[in-house]
Amino acid sequence: MKNPVGRPKLLDRENLVNIALNQYWMNGIDNVTISSIASLANVSRPGIYKEFTDEDGLKYEVLRKYTDILREFVIPQYNSAKDIKTIYNHIYSTIGFNADKTYFEGISKVKGILPSGANGCFFENVKIKKHTLDNKTKSEVNNFEKFRRNIFLKYLKKLQETGQIVSSLNIDEIYEFISAQISLSQSLALNGMNKEKIKIIINKALSAIVTPKYTIN
Repeated sequence: MKNPVGRPKLLDRENLVNIALNQYWMNGIDNVTISSIASLANVSRPGIYKEFTDEDGLKYEVLRKYTDILREFVIPQYNSAKDIKTIYNHIYSTIGFNADKTYFEGISKVKGILPSGANGCFFENVKIKKHTLDNKTKSEVNNFEKFRRNIFLKYLKKLQETGQIVSSLNIDEIYEFISAQISLSQSLALNGMNKEKIKIIINKALSAIVTPKYTIN
């Protein structure tokens, strides 16, 4: 019996996205070819293009899978957070330390998301490579950053009101500073710096915005 005329049977979309996520996370989103993903997923390159339109479409779907997890399980933790230790533990967790779950749980609730041997936060790793991305994937980086910013600003305001961060500083500038420290920690980790050294650098940097009573050395 001949196949019916029309669109071929869809490939296993979820499996392919999971394979691509592992590869992008392990090797860098700009260092993985469609051909290598097709080989690992046992599908054809044309099949991937048919399903996702282009490489940008696949990268977008992969990033969106991860940012959806952050939107649901990670960033909302800041809605109830009231301690500066939350942001410290957040950054520590992205460079290989176990976070104190009293303050930050990260993605520990999500089973099977972290590939064995993966480094840091996939979103931050992609953000570092933003200049290499095409429009659709780049727009998701911007959209998630906006989402995170809105929640972080409320958290940072609580910290100012409780005297944990310097009251004279502008909240928006504090967010940009913290966002930069998260990116810095990822960049240093990806370049092979020891996590203990990165922790010292981050602690020193955050001491510029944290009041002395709450500074971590």
